[in-house]
Amino acid sequence: MKISKLLNKVYLSIVVISLFLGLNSHAEDQPVDIWNIDKKKIAITSSDNASVSINNSNNKITESDIYNMQSQKKVDAVEVEQTLDTKEIKIIGLYDPEDFGFKIDMWSNSNGDQLKYIFSNLAKLNLSEDAAELMNISLLTNAYYPNKNITEQELLKIKSDWLIKNKDLDLIEEYLIKNQIIDLHPNLSRYLVDQYLSKSNAAKACEIFSKIKEPINNKYLSKFNIYCILSDGRNEEAQLILDLKIELGFKDDYFEKKIKYFF
Repeated sequence: MKISKLLNKVYLSIVVISLFLGLNSHAEDQPVDIWNIDKKKIAITSSDNASVSINNSNNKITESDIYNMQSQKKVDAVEVEQTLDTKEIKIIGLYDPEDFGFKIDMWSNSNGDQLKYIFSNLAKLNLSEDAAELMNISLLTNAYYPNKNITEQELLKIKSDWLIKNKDLDLIEEYLIKNQIIDLHPNLSRYLVDQYLSKSNAAKACEIFSKIKEPINNKYLSKFNIYCILSDGRNEEAQLILDLKIELGFKDDYFEKKIKYFF
């Protein structure tokens, strides 16, 4: 079924509006009305403290004023770029908000306590296929984290718990690999690996790790990754990774004996 048809469902207004519009209305930080200005006079101050006044009776701006205004814009742009460079913002998701009429800051002013309450109740329900797809869209759309009463780890756990409940292995794999977050979502990653192993499909489980470029620190996942490298015949690489982990404090006598046996 096409997403556009899903978004026309009646329950979309219940789920999405309650999650975003309703929650935002309780936020402490209200947006500033940037249009509340004095129509009779607009004051524009440039970087060198020069001021230009525009009156209804005399709408004149000198060439130097325009130059100062443009210079200030360039300075502001540089400051914004420098700020973004010094503060890394990692957005984790699958879908672009514009595709569904959302905004990238749709969670920003949401109350975390209310989010946790809503999602904990939804986790107890057996949702229809369409409702489940709407949950995927809501949780996996690229957006900034909420700022109030919820941590990044708590929101990531909500996503993990939902994906495990939904049991869509292809979606889980796409989410983990696209965002390179195997280690950030250890429970979700282990669930995916264990599901493939339960189906005697170790090759598919190992294929996931071959697509991960980030270091793996979780003990269970890192041990399985070493096994996958060994099974692929890359003994020297597996030995190197194991030696590095032992240097960093890794200790598992049983696992080390088994790996030596493979070597």
